[in-house]
Amino acid sequence: MDDRWADLAGKLAAVARLAESAGVTRVVIREPATLAWLFGARVHVPQTLDAACFDVLVEPGVGGAPPGLTVVTNAIEAPRLRDTELAGLPASWVVVPWWEPRDTRLPTGAGTGSDRPRGADVDLSAGLTAARRVLTPGEQRRLAQVARDAAAAATRAAHRITPEHSEYAAAGAVADELLSAGLDPVVLMVAGGDRGGRHRHPLPTTAPLGERAMLVCCARRHGLVASVTRFVSFAPLSAADRDAYLALLEVERVFLDRSRPGARLGDVVAAGTAAYAGAGLEPTEWHRHHQGGLTGWQPREFPAHAGSDVRLAAGMAVAWNPSTDRWKVEDTALVRAGGPELLVDDPAWPVLTVGDRPRPDVLVRT
Repeated sequence: MDDRWADLAGKLAAVARLAESAGVTRVVIREPATLAWLFGARVHVPQTLDAACFDVLVEPGVGGAPPGLTVVTNAIEAPRLRDTELAGLPASWVVVPWWEPRDTRLPTGAGTGSDRPRGADVDLSAGLTAARRVLTPGEQRRLAQVARDAAAAATRAAHRITPEHSEYAAAGAVADELLSAGLDPVVLMVAGGDRGGRHRHPLPTTAPLGERAMLVCCARRHGLVASVTRFVSFAPLSAADRDAYLALLEVERVFLDRSRPGARLGDVVAAGTAAYAGAGLEPTEWHRHHQGGLTGWQPREFPAHAGSDVRLAAGMAVAWNPSTDRWKVEDTALVRAGGPELLVDDPAWPVLTVGDRPRPDVLVRT
């Protein structure tokens, strides 16, 4: 049996408990991140985060019987899903013609709960989202491998690009390396020169990179997402740039130090954003971009802020990304009792030590 299905019974039991507490007899799951959590599979056709190519109906068992599982998809996707992503899945299948909406085969109304409710459905989105936030040991291992492979892909791309390459060409190098490693690039951004500070979400352009390049990606495999940011400089760093980068790593250190089980997410953000001033940076710099938050099945579940009341737990994944007008740092980490386990690591990338942790340095290629 595929090792992804080893966790399936426990996940279906969690769905069944949620259904019982909500007083419903069936659950329709349509949210891509939740489907990815359930099966550890690619659930998309277009490379999107908000649309899946199938839905799932879970009917909790009666008298201790295992929950029933039905996949609802169309005639285009069913053969591929059966042969690849969901091969060996113990489920029933409902296959509709490609011109017929799947909605017509999904129950709705009284007795139905869903993460994308329709009509009188009971909204189970919050409960299902909470259920997927603590990764199983197998998922933690798979996320760590995704992060390592994404980091290595970014390193290889960073050594391929030159100042004359366009941002699009650099993005192509990153995408090539990710896809060659079996990773789907779900977010891909590149900034040449100082554009990464002026444009915090720099989609690539035809402009040449110039003396500096920021490479950003969110890479996905088995539904799990790792976030990576790397800087390449084609000229020696000035003392001012070096100091500014080190200051930002000090801000990141505070986010990481506070990311422990039991911590309120909003308190982590409040401490991290307050650290900008303590590091000698503009105190309101964090207003220009979100600082990260919970990750795992999405690049971010939501942008964490001081009002976020979620409590961190061991096995949750976080990705913090403080930034300034010149620099950004980013990693993917697992919450542990002794402090976060940083996952985005490639031994070939230069590092420096901040708060007793190895952190990515700027790759200088002169």
